Amino acid sequence: MTGDREVQISPEYRTLILDLGDVLFSWSPENKTSIPPRMLKEMMNGPIWHDYERNRMSQADCHARLAAQFSVQASDIDAAFVQVRESLRPNEELVALVRELKAQFHGQLRVFALSNISLPDYEFIITLPTDWSIFDEVFASALLGERKPDRAIYERVVQEAGIDPATAVFVDDKAENVEVARALGIHGIVFDKQEGVFQALRKAFGERVEAIQESRRTEN
Repeated sequence: MTGDREVQISPEYRTLILDLGDVLFSWSPENKTSIPPRMLKEMMNGPIWHDYERNRMSQADCHARLAAQFSVQASDIDAAFVQVRESLRPNEELVALVRELKAQFHGQLRVFALSNISLPDYEFIITLPTDWSIFDEVFASALLGERKPDRAIYERVVQEAGIDPATAVFVDDKAENVEVARALGIHGIVFDKQEGVFQALRKAFGERVEAIQESRRTEN
């Protein structure tokens, strides 16, 4: 293997696990409050936000703690994250690809989402208009009490969904999240350039699709 997007060809991949933020959905930290985008991202990469994503505190408590840490108004944090939510846009090209793969697998491909996301954000995002039917189940960190790259959240998903790691492909925009999946025997793809990721997914599942199609031709 010479790169993140290259895949060891196997006809046995039959599970796809996708991240939501920066994979299935794009978003922007730009907002019209006093909080610069860089500060907003810093807030989201710190321990307070991470515990919020584990559902260890309420939204009000999280925003109050961040306000104290960064010396800003909690009301500005409230407003900034409302605007962030409003910036969310589904990656319809990826949705279309997953729909295509599921159709080619004739019901033999299972697709899951695994996202680091707070409970309020999860409850918001699942109301957005996209084809949620591509997923067999959506796993949110707030509902599991753990977040990526904690090994426990991967193990929980594998157990609850009955996934054989050797037959699964995991796509995430963060390399550290992908590395943990790989350590569990799951094939990992870092979502960087979309075209290359799409090629890697088609390559990963291509032989399995061909095997299914050949089997159906033989049966007929």
